[in-house]
Amino acid sequence: MSVQLQLGAATVKLEGVSARVFAGRDPAACQLAHMDQTLSRRHAEIWVENGKAFLRDLGSANGTWVNGQHLGQEAVPLQPGQQIYLGHVPLSVMWPVDGSKTAMATEMPADLKALIAARQQQQAVAAAAPLAVTSPASSSTPLPSDFAYRKQGANSNGVMLLALRQDTFFNGTMIEGYVEFTSTDNQTVASITVELVELKRGGVATGHTWDRFLVRQGPWRAANGDVLPLPFQLRVPPGTSMTGPDIYWEIRGMVDINWASDIDAKIGIHMRNQDMERIRDALGALDYRLGDIRSVALGQRFEANFAPPANLAKQWGVNEIELGIEYLGANLKVQMKLDRKGLHHDPQLDQVFELGRLRAASQPEINATFKAMIDQLMPKK
Repeated sequence: MSVQLQLGAATVKLEGVSARVFAGRDPAACQLAHMDQTLSRRHAEIWVENGKAFLRDLGSANGTWVNGQHLGQEAVPLQPGQQIYLGHVPLSVMWPVDGSKTAMATEMPADLKALIAARQQQQAVAAAAPLAVTSPASSSTPLPSDFAYRKQGANSNGVMLLALRQDTFFNGTMIEGYVEFTSTDNQTVASITVELVELKRGGVATGHTWDRFLVRQGPWRAANGDVLPLPFQLRVPPGTSMTGPDIYWEIRGMVDINWASDIDAKIGIHMRNQDMERIRDALGALDYRLGDIRSVALGQRFEANFAPPANLAKQWGVNEIELGIEYLGANLKVQMKLDRKGLHHDPQLDQVFELGRLRAASQPEINATFKAMIDQLMPKK
């Protein structure tokens, strides 16, 4: 899927099965950046999931508006004909396949400007209210002691602590953690957010954000000495790549402070893929020499090469078998291609597994299934 986005004079193309961009005023934090003062530093995010594009506000001061409705915290699917504003700036969305796009406007309607002004007035009243009313610290609970894996970031405005129970996670699970923000100044906090990020050595420094959790949306007034622990959850996608020499994972947190320096923190985690591990174990049990399973396209596809024992490989005239594994929604497609010695038409075999059944099967059942696939590929003896 490919979507063209425009915010003011800035444009960016959103393409791929899991593409994601941030839009806002800060070019260092946003792929789609525009300097209009009605935009927040990171105002909104737009991403592709299951062939559809979605938009979500990130706790911006001036809001995100779709067809005259304030977006709030919930994501909405993008559709042709929508009129979208980030603050006072129109967002254009175009689908190049059929040329359809959102309705563009050069000036925000007066009624929408009035709604934004009223919302800003409400926020100003809340931010100026006595601390006993607005401080969230008074109703928070202490950070649990069993969340002992911790990292922090700090500057002159405060300290942000990320805490987890452990540092290893599997595909398709939930990561539960805590954020603890300690304010060391009197300031207005816009939001606290946490992201699950995959990074590839030699790739873009920002990595790929798989999930994002808005821990708390403001603004609220934080006084010097306030301590705010809050829980968060992040969804690990079903087809994650494994941590290895070229792939690493981290959880990033940010405290967005109005008119001051934001506070960032990150904590490294180790990612495992239970489906790839069971396939690796099946081939190992059959005495096949399997190289590293390599992640392709952000973990939704994997590739590897394996070979039979050396004496049988020579006897059968086989170099190796090429293995391709791809996540297709609730299914897993496994492709094997035989690489034979000499000039031959190399046979190929495809099989699709239902993920639920694959994960419920015993290891001997998986071993037997892969043995049957390999036997079907091998030359008749």
